[in-house]
Amino acid sequence: MRNEFPGARGIPSSYGEKVFSFAHPGQTERLASLGGLCDPATTADLARWELPPGADCLEIGAGSGSLALWLADRCRGGEVTATDTDLRFLAGLRHPALRALRHDVRTEGFPPGSFDLVVARSVLCHLPDRAALTARMASWLRPGGLLYVEDPSFFPAASSPDPVVRRLGDAVTTALARSLGSDATAWARSFPAPLRDLGLVEVGMRVHCPTLTSTNAAGRAWALSVADLLPVMVRERVLSEDEGAEALAHLSSPGFVDTAHAMIAMWGVRPPVRRTGETEEPDTEKTEERIA
Repeated sequence: MRNEFPGARGIPSSYGEKVFSFAHPGQTERLASLGGLCDPATTADLARWELPPGADCLEIGAGSGSLALWLADRCRGGEVTATDTDLRFLAGLRHPALRALRHDVRTEGFPPGSFDLVVARSVLCHLPDRAALTARMASWLRPGGLLYVEDPSFFPAASSPDPVVRRLGDAVTTALARSLGSDATAWARSFPAPLRDLGLVEVGMRVHCPTLTSTNAAGRAWALSVADLLPVMVRERVLSEDEGAEALAHLSSPGFVDTAHAMIAMWGVRPPVRRTGETEEPDTEKTEERIA
């Protein structure tokens, strides 16, 4: 199905092409490192939610598919739809509850009430229409379904005592903003207000600030991302090639340790429907907030 979304025309589909190219030889390792960094915290959040039997789940921008595979193991008699604009990293995944679908969330949709769980991790921060897209994803939920959104924010880099980390954090966020329209600073810091504003209930959030070293998954993921993004930073004149090479050497030094970014998650539930006479209305009375 192809549902055109207002405002989507004219948006360059550069993520996965000119920026973090799917064809880049190091992309497989970068995505695997990002999964190693993010999956433990994300799965700990999602494990607290009991999926109904036969649940239909959706992951937008599934990347290497590590999270989609984890969800497929939890779907009893259900299905996980793992989407991305390029399926080369999902093509080899095999699970009876998993299907891969080429899909662009900016221009393609799903019928209302299609899913019991919708997940988007490190996706919306890179899309200029992120608030409107969040509302669209919420509409794909069945009553009682959960929307889970997780994105990075580089606010820790700004206060780092390490001048290289401060410089890189600013260069990364500026280059992404100029090349993609990304917001890797303020968007995730606004959580969980975007879900409250949509009328979702049981709203909560979680913040994870990973420790970066030269050898752990977080540090490796960041170093690979910086290396991949370096041509864009040079093109946007926020970092020179020499500065980039020196920074990458610094990140790989044995004594390196820091915290450059936070991964911030928010979640909320579409209110169950209650009957009032002959009509059905959303049950919005259950509004307690859960913050981990």
